[in-house]
Amino acid sequence: MVHQLFKDDSYIITTQQISEILGMTPRNIQLLTAKGALVKVGHGKYDLRRSIKQYIESMVEKAGPAEGELDGGREMALWTKARREKTELEVKIIKGELHRSGDVERVMNDMLGAFRARLLSLPSKMAPQVLGKTEIPVIKEQLKEAVFEAMNELADYDPLVFYDTSNDRMFLESKEEEDAPEMDV
Repeated sequence: MVHQLFKDDSYIITTQQISEILGMTPRNIQLLTAKGALVKVGHGKYDLRRSIKQYIESMVEKAGPAEGELDGGREMALWTKARREKTELEVKIIKGELHRSGDVERVMNDMLGAFRARLLSLPSKMAPQVLGKTEIPVIKEQLKEAVFEAMNELADYDPLVFYDTSNDRMFLESKEEEDAPEMDV
């Protein structure tokens, strides 16, 4: 039978006894006591009831929120991260560095459609120009110029074309607008 002293509605036990109850070494008991997870009432003496309660509370706190519970700090960090990412994306949209896939699809379809039409018109445009010419290098040069002219249609990347077709309307405010005093009308 374990010796227990009953004092002030508390069960007082030794370091050895509490280490056996918790399945820990006496050194780990000392570490838990230093962290406030166990209640020491004297040299090598512990209040069993309060120590068990304190130990359970420290383990629950250490484990974090239960499944389904919200951790305020973690939620705030996630919200802040999402807000930062959203702002970074908005800045890229404003700078013309980021476009929505639907906008890119519309602009590219228009560009490729114009390029296709230009290529398909080459035979009827060039046939009269090369008709009657007998020197192959001259004919090749004229055809080559017409092909390069058609290819220039694809070479001109303009981010404003993508921005103009977009439904996103974001603008950076100029420094003057920020510093201008507000006027009541």
